[in-house]
Amino acid sequence: YMPVDDHNEQFYLVDKRDHPIGKISRSKAHSSPEYIHRSVCILILNNKSQLLLQKRSKSKDTYPSFWTLSVTGHVTYSQTYLQAAKRELFEELGLKVPLKRLTKMLLSLPNETEYSTIYQTAILNTNIVPDSQEISNILWVDIFQLYEFTRKNPITPDALQILTYLRYL
Repeated sequence: YMPVDDHNEQFYLVDKRDHPIGKISRSKAHSSPEYIHRSVCILILNNKSQLLLQKRSKSKDTYPSFWTLSVTGHVTYSQTYLQAAKRELFEELGLKVPLKRLTKMLLSLPNETEYSTIYQTAILNTNIVPDSQEISNILWVDIFQLYEFTRKNPITPDALQILTYLRYL
């Protein structure tokens, strides 16, 4: 059993061009924007033009109880972006579905900087069982109501940056 967020988990430390220059622990990576590391985000859409959002559990080390994208996570040392995305998708929602890479972007957050590769997938009425250690709730939100949702609820800064970049907001 691992704690919800293992502070000793190892990430890639990368330069401004996303070239690996070493390893960094989760706690150090989240301690300063000067340490650039890697993350993944997955947008899950359904056939009703809805985006799946997740509410982070109270026990998360960053942004507890905030809403974020369908799946988010870090690339651990020795994993590719795609391997990390598939691992996070399965860990958080129990899903194994094909992923389409949309883009990679540099996220500048208050306490961290990360290169995030954004993936998308579409699912039909799948029974999703979120990992209760990581996720306190999931919600399908109509993509045309995302702006309103983000104004009324606490949203992680990375989710806001990504949704804005992809022109959902």
